[in-house]
Amino acid sequence: MTDTPQVFAILLAAGSGRRVGHTENKLFLDILGRTILERAARRLFLHPRVTQGIVVISEDEKMRVRSLLEAMSTEVPLVFVKGGKTRQESAYWGLLEASKIAGDKKASRNIALIHDAARCFVSDRIIQDVVDTIVNERVGAAPAITPPDTTRLLDEKGLYVKKTLPRERVALMQTPQGADLDVLLQALEIAKTKDVQATDDLELLIRIGYPVKLVSGEVENMKVTVKEDLPLASFFAESHPHL
Repeated sequence: MTDTPQVFAILLAAGSGRRVGHTENKLFLDILGRTILERAARRLFLHPRVTQGIVVISEDEKMRVRSLLEAMSTEVPLVFVKGGKTRQESAYWGLLEASKIAGDKKASRNIALIHDAARCFVSDRIIQDVVDTIVNERVGAAPAITPPDTTRLLDEKGLYVKKTLPRERVALMQTPQGADLDVLLQALEIAKTKDVQATDDLELLIRIGYPVKLVSGEVENMKVTVKEDLPLASFFAESHPHL
């Protein structure tokens, strides 16, 4: 049994991604010579701490995704898994696959990171900080940034201001999010049993009472969601031509 933690990086690429305003999946949009999907995969799977890559894909696009990513030069093995109807379900199938592989590798500890493929500019530093925090402090971890603008809580209908929130206590969440593989898988299995849906992975850890900690995120670790994001994405791509 090896003492070095195995780090399973799970890339969620099963969504349709239509909100960006194109007829095809946004992950296949070209940004200065590389698709969003390729950029996200390179950032994640080329990180030296990652030992296994898992790509969660839709049945309709599996051939296209595999063709793009299998051509990528990476030392870590890649496994492709069919995704679910929701982000949470896709994360679950990715974690199940990671658990199967972990059983064969027999490492003393297994870490899982879940990353949205639409965040194609995540830095090495963020990945390193998330992994180190999980390993050293035995918590769930994720990057986040403080909102630059005044933040207010509205009423239930979203019409009237209830109160102003202190910015230093509000966080805008990013990915990758992760924890020890067995803990994260347990959190998703409990959510599945109780039919609980959450928008990110740390929420499910919080629900089972597992401690979570945030590391410093970056504006560059944006999620390409709407067409207005594309010019900024191109600007970031120009800043990192090697990736």
